[in-house]
Amino acid sequence: MKVLLFLFFPLIGFSQPKLEKISLLDNKVEILSPKQLSPMSDQIWVTKYPAWATKYGEKNRPALALSDANGEVNFLAEMTGMPAAENQLGDFKKFQMQGVAKYKGDVEFLGNGVKTINGKQVGYFKFLSKAADQKVFNYYFFCTVGGKILSFTFNCIESLQKDWEKTADEMMASLKVK
Repeated sequence: MKVLLFLFFPLIGFSQPKLEKISLLDNKVEILSPKQLSPMSDQIWVTKYPAWATKYGEKNRPALALSDANGEVNFLAEMTGMPAAENQLGDFKKFQMQGVAKYKGDVEFLGNGVKTINGKQVGYFKFLSKAADQKVFNYYFFCTVGGKILSFTFNCIESLQKDWEKTADEMMASLKVK
């Protein structure tokens, strides 16, 4: 009996993260976000996103920048200045995927598409890429708000992908634009 308990324990070791509703852009957008994530520390921000920090300054972050305590799980949202209509999201997705493949070079795409979520078209793609010392699971999704693209980035280290990918799917599925 004890052996069965030890065999079962790893299956229940990671419970699905608890999600909470957050609002962005003066309550124009709602999305569920893991409670375990909190505002990203300055140290994690500069370490994880040095190009952004250099280009825009360490304190000039996107609308949302959350992380776990170790910087292994991250969630960002940024309102871009890029104008777009919903019917252009498929082309935008292709453009973004080409850019990621060119910039990163070592990308393994895992899925992509455009879905209707809560009455709104949402483009997305998932991929693995190499970081300094390990692979990272990346999940990009985006929609239009006021005729411009709102972009979300979820990522975690590859060893946590199985624990977090379903949660990231739930986050995207919860997206509501008012």
